[in-house]
Amino acid sequence: MIGRLKDTIAAISTPIGEGAISVVRVSGESARRLVSNHFSGKLNLTEAKSHTAHFGRFVDSKGGHIDDVVCTVFIAPTSYTGEDTVEVSCHGGIHVTRRVLECLLETGIRLAEPGEFTQRAFLNGKIDLSQAEAIADIIRAQSDKAHKISIDQLEGTLSKEVKEIQDQLVKAAGLLELELDFVEEDIELVDKTEFQQLIESEIISIKKLLDTFKYGKVWREGVRVALVGIPNAGKSRLMNALLKEERAIVTSIPGTTRDFLEEEIIISGVLFRITDTAGLRHTEDSIEKEGVRRTRKIIQNSDIIVLVHDSTSFLITDEIELIKNSLENLPDAYMILANNKTDLENCKSINAKDAYGIQIVNTSALSHEGIEPLKIALERYVIEKSRNDNKESVTITNVRHYNNLLRAKEGLISSLESLKTGKSEEFIALDLRRAIEAIGEIIGVITTEDILNDIFSKFCIGK
Repeated sequence: MIGRLKDTIAAISTPIGEGAISVVRVSGESARRLVSNHFSGKLNLTEAKSHTAHFGRFVDSKGGHIDDVVCTVFIAPTSYTGEDTVEVSCHGGIHVTRRVLECLLETGIRLAEPGEFTQRAFLNGKIDLSQAEAIADIIRAQSDKAHKISIDQLEGTLSKEVKEIQDQLVKAAGLLELELDFVEEDIELVDKTEFQQLIESEIISIKKLLDTFKYGKVWREGVRVALVGIPNAGKSRLMNALLKEERAIVTSIPGTTRDFLEEEIIISGVLFRITDTAGLRHTEDSIEKEGVRRTRKIIQNSDIIVLVHDSTSFLITDEIELIKNSLENLPDAYMILANNKTDLENCKSINAKDAYGIQIVNTSALSHEGIEPLKIALERYVIEKSRNDNKESVTITNVRHYNNLLRAKEGLISSLESLKTGKSEEFIALDLRRAIEAIGEIIGVITTEDILNDIFSKFCIGK
C-alpha cells in the first residue's frame, strides 16, 4: 500500500443504501483536476480555495447529467489526508452513488483500499498511529464511555504520555551509547544512580498504563455477563426481562436452552453483552452435554457471572459447586446471585452467609420486580473496575498498545537487572533500545510496513 502513495484514490465514504446524501471521497495530487473533468459549476475546482463548497452538475464522460452535487474542496496540507481532497456529495441512492464513483475511476483514479485515507493521514504527519487507531475505535464505539476514550486518544492524550516516556528513554539511551564510544578512555557520561532512578520511574509509568487495560478493555468491548444456573431457574425469562423483549425461548420444560444466546444492552452508557446459557446439570443427553460444556467455557471468559437460582428451593450441590469453583478459580470474576421467582408464594430468602458472601438480588423475571436492582448490581462492577480511573489519566483499550507496553516494561526490567548486576553498558543499552522500539511502535515513530498494513486493513473502505 505504501508504495502507491502517488496514486489519486477514491471511495464511497458513507454506508451503501438509500439516504439523503452519499459522499465519494477523492484524495491525491490530481484530485481537483480529475474531479473537475466531471463537474460543471460556476467555478473550476482547480481554482477553488481550500475548505469551500461548490454546487453543480456531475456529468459522465459524454456530458450526460448524472446528479446535482456539492463538491467540497480541501487543499494540501490542510486536509484529512494531508493531500488535495475533494468530497463529492450526491443524492444517497445506490445507483447514483456508484455511477459517480465509476465515472471517477474511468479518469484514472484508483479505488482506495481499506483504511488508505487514514493511512495517508498518518504517513503525511497529520496524525500518529495511535490517533489513527482511535478513528477506527470511534466508528466502532457502542457506548458513551468507549466513545469518550476514543475521542481522548484521537486528541492525543495517549500519544503525549507515550512520547514523554519515549523522550526520557531516548535521552538516557543516547548518553549510554555515547559513553560506549569512550569506553577505552574510561569517561563516564551517565550517573548510574540517576539512570537507575529514571528506569525505575518509567517502569512505574508503564505499569500504571498497563493497569488501565483491565477496565479499558471493558469500555471498548463491553462487559461480558453470563446468566448461569440449573435448568428451569428462569435464566431465559430473566434475559428477556433485562432486554425488555421476548428474545429467548421460555418454557416450563427443564433444559430448553441447549446452546447459548448473546444479546447486548446499554446500561448507564456502558455496553453489556448478556449471554443466556444452557442449564448446568449432570446429563446423559449428548446435545445437552455439549451445551453444558459450552456454558462452562463461557463462565471462564465472563466478567460477571449471574447465578440464577429458583427461590422456591434451597441452594443445591450443583449451585454451591459453581459458586465455590468460580470464587476459587476465577479471582477476577464478579458474582451476583439472582434469587429468582420471588413472585411465588413458596419462595425462600437467602442470606449472605448461605451465598458465600456474594451479592444477592431478589428478582422476578415474570413480574420484572428486582430487574432495576439487578442492573444496578451490574453497574457496580463497572464502578469498581474504574475506581482508579482518573478523568485526566490515559486508558489503554487496544491490545496492540498493551502488548507493546508489556514488551517495553520487560525491556526496562532487563536493562535494570543488567545495571544492578554490573553488566557492561552494551547489555544495558540493548535492552533499553528494545524498550524504546516497543514504545515507538505505539505512535508509529518506529514501525514497519507489515504493522501499518495490518492496522489499516481493518478500516472500512472510504476511511
